[in-house]
Amino acid sequence: MEAIAMTNHAAVRKQQRGISESVLDCLLEFGKVSHDNRGGEVLYFDKRARQRCLTAMGKEMYRRLDGRFDVYAVRGIDGALLTVGHRRKRMHRA
Repeated sequence: MEAIAMTNHAAVRKQQRGISESVLDCLLEFGKVSHDNRGGEVLYFDKRARQRCLTAMGKEMYRRLDGRFDVYAVRGIDGALLTVGHRRKRMHRA
C-alpha cells in the first residue's frame, strides 16, 4: 500500500487513539463516504463496508481486527486525512 497523506494532527490522533494502520487502510479503501457539508468527507464502516473488508482480507485477519472497526476519518478537500477517531455514536446520513 502507498503511504497515507495525513496532517500532523491526524497522525498524532491516530497514535493517541490506537488506530492501527491496517484498519485505516481498510477504511480508506472500503469505507462509506459521507460529506460533511464543509467540503470534506467523513469515512466510516457501515455494514456493507465491513462485508467488503471481510471479503478482501479473509476471515482470519478480519476476526483479529473485528473489534477495531468502530472508527472514522475526516478527509479534506486535498485528500489528506485531517483527523481520525473512534465512533461512539451513530453516523447520520446527510
